[in-house]
Amino acid sequence: MPKQARILCISLTLIDCLPNFRVDQTGTEHSSGDRSMTNPFDIKNRFRARLRAADAQKHRIRAKLLQDGTRALAPITEALHLMAEVLEEDGIEHGRIDCPVPEVDRDDFVGFTATLHNGADQEHRITVKYGPVLGGRNFIAVTGLGAEYNERLLTLASNAAPTLGRSVGNDVHVEADRGGDLAEILREMVEDFFAGHSEPPIRTGTSEARGRLALVQ
Repeated sequence: MPKQARILCISLTLIDCLPNFRVDQTGTEHSSGDRSMTNPFDIKNRFRARLRAADAQKHRIRAKLLQDGTRALAPITEALHLMAEVLEEDGIEHGRIDCPVPEVDRDDFVGFTATLHNGADQEHRITVKYGPVLGGRNFIAVTGLGAEYNERLLTLASNAAPTLGRSVGNDVHVEADRGGDLAEILREMVEDFFAGHSEPPIRTGTSEARGRLALVQ
């Protein structure tokens, strides 16, 4: 083989052994020999690891939130469970209270909705949630007490400090450590719902009723 042909063959071989560089739109050179960012398995494994790490972090945060929320709502759930036990002991004719355990919802609030059923087939729902509001502070929010009991709760909370209770639409927000105050007002509301009108009204339109009234007088 001529000398020039041998030199050309050697040069082509050396060129083939060099990495093939390309320049992207930013002017950065990339070697086709570096497969770390283009290997399909590396891309999938890296992404999968990041997703699993994010899920683990989210589960830890939600577990801590559930623990804190369950503790803050304990006075309320305990009061409802005790009153539900009384209804079960005395018979179904008085009604029942359905109170599920607190859970973390999709908005990262810990809460539950209790449903009251009385003997007159009336139903009432009360929703209680624990979590941060504007400003990042944790509050307990309650919906379904009604205007009268909302006012009682606000008054009770305000007696401790002016900033411990506030009304937001149909909700009442109290500080996270005021669960006992909410449990007290909720107890009154539940008692009135089941027993507030237990005595039948006296009808005065008949002679028999007027006779009973006369005997009482």
